[in-house]
Amino acid sequence: MEDTTPILIGIGQAVEAVPENLTTAASHVDMAGRAATASLGDAGLDGQHIDWIGCVRTFSDSSPAYMCPFGGPDKFPRAVAARIGASPTHAIYDTIGGQSPQTLVAEAARALAAGDVKFALVVGGEALANMRAAQRSGTTLDWSETHEGQWTDRGLFSGPMIVSQTELAHGLMDAMAYYGFIETARRIGAGRTVPQHRSFMAKLIAPMSDVAAQNPYAMFQQSFAPEDIATPSTANRNLISPFLKNMVAKDGVNQGAAVLLTTVGSAKSLGVPQEKWVFLRGHAQAQENLMLDRTDLSRSLAMDLVITGALEAANASPLDIDHADIYSCFPCVVDQAATQLDRKDKPMTLTGGLPFFGGPGNNYTLHGICEVIAACRRAPGSLGLAHGNGGWMSKQAVGLYSTDWKAGDVFADEAAMAKVIAGQPSPGQSPSPSGNAVMETYIVQHKRGEAIGAVVIGQMVDQSRFYAKLQDADTDILNALAAGELDGASLKVEPGLPANKAWLA
Repeated sequence: MEDTTPILIGIGQAVEAVPENLTTAASHVDMAGRAATASLGDAGLDGQHIDWIGCVRTFSDSSPAYMCPFGGPDKFPRAVAARIGASPTHAIYDTIGGQSPQTLVAEAARALAAGDVKFALVVGGEALANMRAAQRSGTTLDWSETHEGQWTDRGLFSGPMIVSQTELAHGLMDAMAYYGFIETARRIGAGRTVPQHRSFMAKLIAPMSDVAAQNPYAMFQQSFAPEDIATPSTANRNLISPFLKNMVAKDGVNQGAAVLLTTVGSAKSLGVPQEKWVFLRGHAQAQENLMLDRTDLSRSLAMDLVITGALEAANASPLDIDHADIYSCFPCVVDQAATQLDRKDKPMTLTGGLPFFGGPGNNYTLHGICEVIAACRRAPGSLGLAHGNGGWMSKQAVGLYSTDWKAGDVFADEAAMAKVIAGQPSPGQSPSPSGNAVMETYIVQHKRGEAIGAVVIGQMVDQSRFYAKLQDADTDILNALAAGELDGASLKVEPGLPANKAWLA
C-alpha cells in the first residue's frame, strides 16, 4: 500500500428540529459547519489541515423555487471553512444533483492520490425546514455572510443538459413529473393495476421507515406500515400520479453531512487510528440521455452501468455487498437497484431513505456515505455500497467502500459508459407530431389531492415519441387515467405552440 493511497478518516452528520425561537434557527451553512466539525472530531483533527473543500450545492442555490429570502453566504465553501478554522487552497461549490456527493468524494480521492492535496473535506447542509417555518411565521432572519478568498462556483450544470426546451414547453420542470412517467411505464410494463403498483411501492419502501425511526440523524423518526403509504387520505394525498405523499422524498429538513479524506501517509504521520480508515474500493459515474431518447422509459441504462462498473472496479459482485444505501427519492429508483443487485429481501438503506430520513436537497447521498462508512467500521472487512442519483435517473454515481484495501485502479471507465449510453437504441423524437398515436406513459397532475391536468408521452406509427397535453381532460377522464383505466389508449395529436395537443381517440 502506497502512502499516497486515499482513505476516508472522518464522518459527521447533524440534524436540527425546528426551534420554537426561530431567531436561533440554523442556516444551510450552519448545518454544513456542524457536520464538518463532527467529521473532524471523528478523526481527531482540526480544520487547519484541510487544503481542499468541496461543497454540495444547496437547494436554495439550485432553483428559484427554493430561493432563500434571508440571504446566504457569498462564498458557501469559504463560509464552511470559517466555521472550522480552515484556509483551504481549493474551495469548490459543485453543480446540482444527488450524485454530486459521491462524485466529489471520487474527485477528492483522485487529487489526494496525485499528491495535489493532503486533506480534503466534502460537506453539505440544508435548512429548508427552518427557512419555511420562518417564512410562515413572518420571522425575519439574516443569513447573509461575506468571506474573502478564492473559490470556484461550478454553476448549476455541467455536461449535457438533462432537460430540453420541448420539455419546458410542456411545463415539465418538476422532478416528480419525470419520475411519474418512469413509474407509470414501470407499472404498465409489469402488468400491474394502479392499486397493485401502489401496494408494491409501499411494501418496497416501508422497511426504510423502520430504519429512519431508529436513526438519531433522521428528520422524521416514524415507522409506516405499507397500508399507510399506499392508501390515499387527507394526510397522504395524491401528488403527481401515481405518487402519494408518503412515497416521495421530503425536502423540509435541517440536516448536514461531511466526510474527511486524506492519504495513508498523512494519516500515519498524524496518528489517525487505523480503525477509522475506510477505502474507496470502486467508483463509477455516468449521465443518461434525455427522457424521450432512452430505449426504455421505465429504467435508466446509466444506473445499470454505474452499478456494474463500480462493482467491476472493486473486483466484487452483488453477493459481496454487505451494506447498501440506495437513493430513494421515488420507488422506481429503489426497485431498479434492488432488481439489479438482487436485494429485494435485503435492506436498501442505512439512513432510512429520502421519504422518511429526509431528503436534504442534493446532499442526501453524503448521509448515505457516512452511514456506509460507519457500517464498514463496525464490521471490518465488509463491503458497503452508496448510490447517488440526480435529475430523473439522469446523473448516476456509485461508490464501494471497505476497511480492506484493494490494489489497482478503483475508477470505472467513464468514456466507455458514456459511449454505451449515447448509442442506446431509441425510437427518436417527433418534432411536430400529427395524426394517430398511442399513449406510452403519462402523468396526472393534482392540486390539493384533486386531478387538474395530464401530460402524455405518446408514440406515432413510426414509434417516434412526443410529449403532449391532454385536451379532453374533464375530471372523470383524469380520474380514469390516474386509475390506470386508459393504459395504452389511442390518441389524436397535433403540434402546438408551445405545447403539443392530444385527445383520446
